[in-house]
Amino acid sequence: MTIAGHSRPTRLWVAAIMNILVAAISVAAVAFLLLSSNPNIPESLRPGFLATVIALGTAGLLIAASVLALLRVRIARWLMLASALIFFGILGYQSLAVLMAPELQAATEFTTKLWANVIRNALEIAINAWALLSTKTTDYFSGTGLDESFDADASDAA
Repeated sequence: MTIAGHSRPTRLWVAAIMNILVAAISVAAVAFLLLSSNPNIPESLRPGFLATVIALGTAGLLIAASVLALLRVRIARWLMLASALIFFGILGYQSLAVLMAPELQAATEFTTKLWANVIRNALEIAINAWALLSTKTTDYFSGTGLDESFDADASDAA
């Protein structure tokens, strides 16, 4: 039994694993803030209901879409790209909003870290776009899949 089609591009592996790890860290951070009984964590840092839903929803969607893309589910390619744009876009926007807030211009000790976050999130979006919009990935998702090769083998046996 041979499997026809293109092999999974390395760039897809890189983007998907990056997405899964970053989103898992986000889920762990939200869980820690919600469940920790550490008295050194001020209540103002604990996320509210809406922030929790958005953080866990976007991270969960990014993880699920990345796993489905690795499994060669065709719609997952676009779902992964959209969820990466939303997830990393929100994170980049948050850092940029703090940088541009006029009342926080005096706090220069965090400026370098915030700019690093903005640049890192832009790079993560670029990596996802590069991985998901490339010709190799297009060929991978449009090639004959595992289901089709199994069906062909089954029809030969009959």
